[in-house]
Amino acid sequence: MTGSCNLKCIHCHAFGGEATYDELSTEEGMRLIDRIAASGIRTFVFSGGEPLLREDLFALIAYAKSKRFNVFIATNGTLITREVAKLLKAFDVGVVIGLDGANPETHDAIRGVEGAYDAVIAGIEHCTAEKLYLHVNIVASRLNFDEIERIIDYGDSLGAYSYFVYNFVPCGRGETARDTTLDHEEFNALLDLLLKKQRDVRGIIIPVAAPEYWAYALHRRGIHRRRIIQFIGQFSGGCLAEKGMVYIKPDGKVWACPFLPVQVGNVRKERVDTILDNLRAFTFSRGDNECAGCDYVQVCGGCKARMLSGDLNCACVVNNKTIDQVE
Repeated sequence: MTGSCNLKCIHCHAFGGEATYDELSTEEGMRLIDRIAASGIRTFVFSGGEPLLREDLFALIAYAKSKRFNVFIATNGTLITREVAKLLKAFDVGVVIGLDGANPETHDAIRGVEGAYDAVIAGIEHCTAEKLYLHVNIVASRLNFDEIERIIDYGDSLGAYSYFVYNFVPCGRGETARDTTLDHEEFNALLDLLLKKQRDVRGIIIPVAAPEYWAYALHRRGIHRRRIIQFIGQFSGGCLAEKGMVYIKPDGKVWACPFLPVQVGNVRKERVDTILDNLRAFTFSRGDNECAGCDYVQVCGGCKARMLSGDLNCACVVNNKTIDQVE
């Protein structure tokens, strides 16, 4: 919705802060909602920057709900007062809140503003008081790796329905924090942790920018037959950049993924169905890398954004051996 944000997160792909985009107007937003509704898409997420800084947020939410969308907002949570939480409840909006630390020191350092932790915890508590659908986002890096399990447990204690655990991709402002990216050993440890926590908590844990998770999970469960892997790959896993993800920036440009700066259209200039056709035709040439010949390519295929950034750190390959050869 906007590039405006009250925080300065070091990993922000959108350079959230000051509003620097020629943002879609309220009227343009409503026309866009009409066109997306006609495409058959049923889930709509308002994000930013910080969407609660847009004065027309609830007008657009109301319009999207009138078109029978499942609506969520992706927010840093610091602006969710009791009144805002009650309003979200009235519109039946799910809340996606980013929490990157289990203590103020870590979260505030990552989010770039002192007091962000206390504010987001208050926002989360206001949401749970209203029994809103709560989803927790965590960006996993070297800065908070030791706290991820505690964050997930905290979410579980509140009844979080789902989690996205992002493998940090250094793009946007995150380019300056590239040295906090997980290395191979740390990345594998993250996958092990997520497999363990999925058995422990009630909510669904979904790794983002880590499609290797699905191959890793199948391998750990002793599933090696290519036919079975190909069948499972029809329904789950893999990179979302070629599977229907549509990311619309505040000025109408459309990317295949928030972390993949490859434009596939512009809603101000093209029809939504044309953009979706462009998205389906979008291909990313992997070239000669670890994915070639991998038995698990149907459930993984690598993260396109990480490949573009030069990160070929793959849990499926160790010392040029495929996951089938590594125990």
